[in-house]
Amino acid sequence: MKTYLDCIPCFLKQSLEAARMTTDDQAIHAQVVKEVMKYLQNISFENPPPEISREVHEHIRRITKCKDPYKKVKEQSNAMAEKLYPRLKELVKNADDSLLMAIKLAIIGNVIDFGAANRFNVNDMIDKTIETDFIADAYPQFKEVLDKSKTILYLADNAGEIFFDKVLLEELVSRKKQITYVVRANPIINDATVHDAKMAGIDKIAEVIAGDAGQDISAPGILLKFASKEFLECFRSADMVIAKGQGNYEALSDSEREVFFLLVVKCPLVARDINAEVGKLVLKVNT
Repeated sequence: MKTYLDCIPCFLKQSLEAARMTTDDQAIHAQVVKEVMKYLQNISFENPPPEISREVHEHIRRITKCKDPYKKVKEQSNAMAEKLYPRLKELVKNADDSLLMAIKLAIIGNVIDFGAANRFNVNDMIDKTIETDFIADAYPQFKEVLDKSKTILYLADNAGEIFFDKVLLEELVSRKKQITYVVRANPIINDATVHDAKMAGIDKIAEVIAGDAGQDISAPGILLKFASKEFLECFRSADMVIAKGQGNYEALSDSEREVFFLLVVKCPLVARDINAEVGKLVLKVNT
């Protein structure tokens, strides 16, 4: 998916948000915004948004001298989601279709702002979201491919929601699937890293790799041009590829490889590209 003019305000808003997480110094906030605006003047709109974000956040880190502005947010998200994990397992156990419920919960994890909600509000949110419309036209194809697959490449999105991923991963493992779980090599926004995956115990049920290992900076989505040799080999050879979140959709939706995307539509441009309303939970395949 290419970048649009409408993406520019989002890049700037996120830049200011990240700067404010690192310092109260308004002069630094202003410097971040000005530097990012200067960088955005020369971008190619043919590149996907995660590629632009990759460079935007490098400017933010350089100016603020903070390697991980979202560190506290990620820690809060992981702590909150870990408390919810037993309930998620119970929901899957009691579901008429455990696979479909696990998929839906994995997507729901992408909805929740864990750092801004208390436990009871999040529980209410889960209950309400489970009852909402779910665009799952690709579910029959998902099941068909899954039944034929032995190896699965699963691309993670954010910290916190990795515990929601874990429920789906365990459902897949129960079906005798071998999973490689892909995270980021470096901090980028609130995306999950190897540290987050191990903290959630995902390394006990899947092989955890950094999809962009060897890179000094990461993007909020796995970009094939910056991907590691290990990832590219898995991407090519895995029987099935599942990708979580909008960033991975933006990065890989034009790939010739069949990819099943699990995401919440959070942006009008993605909504137009995916042909779904903002806020919808979506299971989509790109082929």
